[in-house]
Amino acid sequence: MIISLATFEHLPKRVGGLAEAATSIGESLARDNEVMVFMPSHGIHKTEREFKAKKYGKFRITAGPSPFDVTVYEMDRNGVRVFLLSDDVMDHPDVYFPRETLTAKLVHFAHAFPAAVNLIMGREGKKPDVAHINDWHCVLGGAVARKYLRIPMVYTIHRICREKIAVSEMERAGLGEFVDPECIEVGPEGIMFNLETFGCRVCDHLTTVSYTYLNEEWKTLFGDYAGKATYVWNGMDFSFWDPAKLTDADKSRDARRAAILREQGLDDGILYFYVGRFDMEQKGVDHMFAAAQMILDGKLPGADRLAPEFRMVVLGSGDPVLENMAREMERKYPKNVKAIIGYLGREATRAWYGASDFCVIPSNFEPFGLVQLEAMCMGSIPIGTKVGGINDTVLDMDRSKEGATGKLVPPRNPRELAGAMVKMGILQMDDRARIETVRDNGRPHVMTNFTWDKAAQRYLCVYQGIASVRLPFADFGGPF
Repeated sequence: MIISLATFEHLPKRVGGLAEAATSIGESLARDNEVMVFMPSHGIHKTEREFKAKKYGKFRITAGPSPFDVTVYEMDRNGVRVFLLSDDVMDHPDVYFPRETLTAKLVHFAHAFPAAVNLIMGREGKKPDVAHINDWHCVLGGAVARKYLRIPMVYTIHRICREKIAVSEMERAGLGEFVDPECIEVGPEGIMFNLETFGCRVCDHLTTVSYTYLNEEWKTLFGDYAGKATYVWNGMDFSFWDPAKLTDADKSRDARRAAILREQGLDDGILYFYVGRFDMEQKGVDHMFAAAQMILDGKLPGADRLAPEFRMVVLGSGDPVLENMAREMERKYPKNVKAIIGYLGREATRAWYGASDFCVIPSNFEPFGLVQLEAMCMGSIPIGTKVGGINDTVLDMDRSKEGATGKLVPPRNPRELAGAMVKMGILQMDDRARIETVRDNGRPHVMTNFTWDKAAQRYLCVYQGIASVRLPFADFGGPF
């Protein structure tokens, strides 16, 4: 097949997990297919010289009252042809901010993506068999390609955002013909066009990134598109998240933990690790802090025994309120809690996974999530919530006795989370063999079930219309 992928993120331009997903899916598909990735340049061709982007061609678009000259640059990345679409708007280095620039980028991309595909069709005689649209930023471009180039559209929602654009902006950008009355919403911002709803309506196939997330959001979104809605799990790069790659791989986990805690001014103990955005809406960090406080204040059974050994390190940044909560926890419990505000890089995060006993993932919702997979690959046992991809990927100790890889609890429930943290900590003290079995189960489980090659094979089934879909009157079996 010839597959076109449209995305606003692709390595080396990374903001979040979308870059990893788009890059990895493309590279896996490219082993047996021709893959072309299309994205706004974000100035990559000017700053990332090592990727040697070369000019492919030029064309002119009209995205508003004035025409824009668009230059197409091409670079190769591990067998994937990456086309960077460049003009004065799409060259802006910030992917999503400010909002005005993002809106301008997405309408420019709406014109430039199909035009670039058309350029390749004319020059090389190659027409993509599918346009795989990643998230709402690329929806308009996919719709134009579908209408005028007759390319089937697959739309993947990595996270529901319900993003909108003013109808007047659509009309001013020359996209008024795509204003679907069913997607218009009137509110405080005026007459708005819901891009996510439009993408769901116009696409030929609709996917999201986990089985549980599909079902959690069935009544709010996906159920309206029964018959074309399904899931494709993400994968992960377990070659990087490998204990053998640690600089102190020859040492035991206990030794690594004692050393890394000593560097932070803490005595050795049982280490609970959190890494990620401080996001009040999604990540549940406030619930984790509440759970830790219950443990350290001895407010639930077993906590008095665990508390002296309890160590928690949180690594991340974001919401200032949560950052202040983290600092307050550190101030209140200086012998137990360390807050590292910021991002230390993949290698440093890998070291924390490789030293910690447990990785806490308290999300309120999580479409897929990579932290639990990274943790399992590195031997850090996940204690997470029963939401989205966490629920799909972590095998709970109470449900899977022999193959368990972690512990799951209901979301938004600090007491349940604290109870699970106490249970796992005491189990480590009393039954180390059982804990080590759970720890050892994690990496093989990820490597068997959550590879990008498996994701690519399922996407191929979606492209060909032969993937199982969610039926409104039947459950099709669950994740395993």
